[in-house]
Amino acid sequence: MNDTHEKVHEAAIEAIKKIGSVIKCPEIGDMLEVIIKALSNTNTHLNEALNLMLETSFAHSIDAPSLSLLVPLLDAGLTMHDNSSKQMAA
Repeated sequence: MNDTHEKVHEAAIEAIKKIGSVIKCPEIGDMLEVIIKALSNTNTHLNEALNLMLETSFAHSIDAPSLSLLVPLLDAGLTMHDNSSKQMAA
């Protein structure tokens, strides 16, 4: 996702969209655009995605494709230097 070559970046976003197309959890499906933005640029959109996850009440089970999108966001939040991102990710 963070590759400097534009075609690699675009291919990564397309791969994430394909993963998103098989998600069964409707809550994650509703957040997919924000998740894609956050994965493509964690410095700018990570806190927005973490806030959205915190505000969401999950009524359905989270499947493997959903986890494959959420875990990198949580990992990025825990490794950020600001405390607010770390707290939201935790």
